[in-house]
Amino acid sequence: MTERRILYCVPGAWTDEWWDDPGAWWQWGTVFKSWTAEQWRAFQGRWRTAPDMKRRELSESTGLWFFDWRRVEGGSLWGSSRAASDFIAQDLRAFPPDTDVTLLGHSKGGTAIKHLLARPRDWTHTGTEGARPARAIFVDAPLDRLREVVGSWMGLKTESCRLDGTCGIPMATINNWLDPSGGRLRGVRNYQTFVWQDYLHPYPPHGMKGFLAERVLRDLGALPNNRAPAQRGAGR
Repeated sequence: MTERRILYCVPGAWTDEWWDDPGAWWQWGTVFKSWTAEQWRAFQGRWRTAPDMKRRELSESTGLWFFDWRRVEGGSLWGSSRAASDFIAQDLRAFPPDTDVTLLGHSKGGTAIKHLLARPRDWTHTGTEGARPARAIFVDAPLDRLREVVGSWMGLKTESCRLDGTCGIPMATINNWLDPSGGRLRGVRNYQTFVWQDYLHPYPPHGMKGFLAERVLRDLGALPNNRAPAQRGAGR
């Protein structure tokens, strides 16, 4: 059975292997699903050993979807964020129209989502209507023009585009004072943090900000109103 609430996670650069091991998303996943850490570990264990066809079945049954940068020429490091946005749009067109989709982009993954939302799109394909994004969350993503340009100079293909709070989709940005890569969007609520140990190597401040997951998801309306607070515990 297809889950009609979806958390669609798009990682950043140097993350090609995250498709095979999505453990970095554990805090966001447990909050979105109201899972215990044990339930997440069971899901992650099944995912890591499953073929791609089975992984799709797991995504359809749980609502947890992970973008595979290997679909893009150049992968997560050298692949175009604009090209990645086209693949994300393709996935959204395959979802039922009434699907509630929360887009979550970390680092370069956030620039891919920015391109998705910035370009006018016909969300229909061959006569089949797909799902529109219900909300988007950008975690330490190079969203402003300066950071986009710097990313392009570094060869990361973080192409520039325009997006702000008038796009009609609820959005939020999350930044860390210790991480210079994160940008903001005009007219969009920003969550500022100052945390060093954030589960990402080699630079933890550039991590997933999962300790803010429940607050941000609830503020943007991504969690059912009657959901109990997510249980916290050891993750990956």
